[in-house]
Amino acid sequence: MRMTATIDSTGAVELDTAGQITRENHSTVGDARRAVMATAKSLAEQTSQDMQLHIEDPAGSRTFLVGADGTSRQESVAPAAGSVATVEPVASASVERPTPVESPASIESVDSTEPEPVPAVEPVASAAVESPAPVAAAVEEDQAVAPVAATSTAPNPFLGGRPSTARTTEPVAAGSRRESLPSFVDRPEVDAPAQYGWRGALNQLGLRLAPSAAELSQRQDEAAVSAHWPGPRTIAVLNPKGGAGKTPTVICLSAVFARLSGGGVLAWDNNNSLGSLGWRTFDAGHEATVVDLLGRTEHFMTSDARVGDLSEYVHHQPADRYDVLRSDDRSGDQERHMVTGDEVDRLHAVAAKYYRAIVMDSGNTERGANWQAMIGHADQVVIPVKSVDDAAEGASRVLAALHAGDAHAQGLARNAVVVVLCCEPGHQKTKAKELAEEFSPYVRAVVTIPYDRALVEGRVRFTAMTPATRRAWLRAGAAVREGL
Repeated sequence: MRMTATIDSTGAVELDTAGQITRENHSTVGDARRAVMATAKSLAEQTSQDMQLHIEDPAGSRTFLVGADGTSRQESVAPAAGSVATVEPVASASVERPTPVESPASIESVDSTEPEPVPAVEPVASAAVESPAPVAAAVEEDQAVAPVAATSTAPNPFLGGRPSTARTTEPVAAGSRRESLPSFVDRPEVDAPAQYGWRGALNQLGLRLAPSAAELSQRQDEAAVSAHWPGPRTIAVLNPKGGAGKTPTVICLSAVFARLSGGGVLAWDNNNSLGSLGWRTFDAGHEATVVDLLGRTEHFMTSDARVGDLSEYVHHQPADRYDVLRSDDRSGDQERHMVTGDEVDRLHAVAAKYYRAIVMDSGNTERGANWQAMIGHADQVVIPVKSVDDAAEGASRVLAALHAGDAHAQGLARNAVVVVLCCEPGHQKTKAKELAEEFSPYVRAVVTIPYDRALVEGRVRFTAMTPATRRAWLRAGAAVREGL
């Protein structure tokens, strides 16, 4: 059997395997060579046949004999005409920056032509990046130490004297039902064969090639987002600047968590001005808003209340599987209801009883009582930034306010995730990258979302976005999950 690989200077590969043409992109020519050799060895082993591998790249051409036993031997080499030895570029060292928090954030962006997975991203600042725990870690659950949720009742100066309800954890004594007994079912989990890219295409022909690093990274993010946690969690999406990207961020994070973790997600428009979350999602055949639910909060906290009755007050999104609690969007002569801090507390008690994840749109009134109450309930802060300076200024100001607050607010700031949304097609490698580098020393993680027309206007549906955009939102969801 013969395999021919043509690699250009960008690391793009065209692979001809017995007449089957596949293509894949890599970050460097060296990475492409290594991936082609790994594929040839795997294919030779799968077919139990020796294979002749011919590689053509900017340095010249080489021919190898790849054995079914996993060995390889170079048979011939021919340098490119007029070529000189080249050295692959090495990532330049990060410029030293002031570090106001313990470690700079990881900066991540996603851009790929594959249907789902994308190339692994590189951190802009020097930092150790935590990977989401693989699914196989679930077999350790009987030996894990379970966290116990606690509620802080101390007054919070940053919240205008309001107590914080954000969860803290305390260890409890460890115990196991099977400490001394062997398990006959727990086994190391084996990765499924590749499903995407040229590896996935070859697997459809009957092979069992291993997934690429990009596909494994996507599986890890999916496993992280899918994992459930004990008790409800509240994610506050903050930026006092209107049009900064809060609404699409709330929608997309809600969709990611609901689609992968089985529902139980509420997107809540905590906006005392004219919020747009209701406009950019689908209604459920009624016009109920937060005002209607406020009149029934006492009932929903009783034992007689049923989860199905909430459908009269929230708007379910059938395709993306989350519910929407709309803000009061009355206009004209009708006076709009201004939600107070105490009313946010009542609504949050109901939401926490019936939903496991609550994603709140902050609105634009940073000094409002409803904003302060939301911060008190928040377990995780997400700060969206469109790739324009005025949105970045709003994000910078709210982040500075959190850093200047009490211990709860400072913890939210250190653990924050910044989402940079490209508002022009060419911004991902220019303006968005610049903003990501600026915010990374002050937060835990930064994720860049590529430009996508499906996010610009109209109702937002997760399936209407490009594969690269969906992959980027999955990475953002996994980054948020790490903080929960």
